[in-house]
Amino acid sequence: MIKFNYWLSVLSFFALAILSKNSVANNSIDNLEKPITLKLSFDKYSVPYSTFIIDGQPVYAMIDTGSSMGFYLYESQINKIKGLKKENIYHSTDLTGKVQKNIKYSVSSLNVNNMEFKNVSITPFKPWGLLVYKKGNLPDKPVVGLDAFKDKQITLDYISNSLTIKNSVTDKNKPPKGFTELPFQRSSSGMVFDVELSGHKYHMILDTGATVSMIWRERLKAYAPTSCLVVNPEMDNKGCEATMLTVKSVTGKAEQFGAVIVDGHFQHMGKIDGLLGNSFLRNRKLIIDFKNKKVFFSDEHRKA
Repeated sequence: MIKFNYWLSVLSFFALAILSKNSVANNSIDNLEKPITLKLSFDKYSVPYSTFIIDGQPVYAMIDTGSSMGFYLYESQINKIKGLKKENIYHSTDLTGKVQKNIKYSVSSLNVNNMEFKNVSITPFKPWGLLVYKKGNLPDKPVVGLDAFKDKQITLDYISNSLTIKNSVTDKNKPPKGFTELPFQRSSSGMVFDVELSGHKYHMILDTGATVSMIWRERLKAYAPTSCLVVNPEMDNKGCEATMLTVKSVTGKAEQFGAVIVDGHFQHMGKIDGLLGNSFLRNRKLIIDFKNKKVFFSDEHRKA
């Protein structure tokens, strides 16, 4: 078994963006509405990547539900996109509290793997994230965030290693067969889920850019410590502490999961107490219906 000595090197690529309220006009692209399925690959931090064909140019990018904007691209890639409109200057904050200034662009219609993405935000890519043990390097690849899929439904399949994107088709009144719906709130910080621990409630962002689930130690009111191996059995457990939290479905069904306890000061994260990361998602299927504001997790998942 390979131990992850750098298991928590990159926790998240969360960006808190101050987004423009301006709207842009819709343009149509004919015959671009068939579902698309892309292959997922994972880096050494267990973060998912895929290749997106954006207006004809291949872009290998991280899929990060902890990032608010649509596409974080290299300047050379942005320059090839037609119809860009400069919206505003914004500031983003990562887990370290580092604030970066950047430009927000918008495009009314974007061809992504022969599917139309409407009114998408685009910004120049700048590395960000948190290196807990100061090991390794921050990822330097483009990122695809929440705004890219705002009128779509995506299925992140960590079993078959695939990403499927389609127009929203989920029945609003019931979950897909074999899936459980979890309640969440959409905020400027991302997709926020309520979890419980020792009678106290905490708020966690769903973040596919985070290696593992985690909670800030400074926020914990009471907890029972446990081994970090409950979070990921391949982790290096030396000097690591975790705890078990509970998340409940819309029907009240409870599920426990492990989260690493992270030291540090996270006042800049506001009401966010932690991240629901890839240790929770591994070996599962996740459906996010952005249009209908629904999230579903597979009931059965492959054992590691």
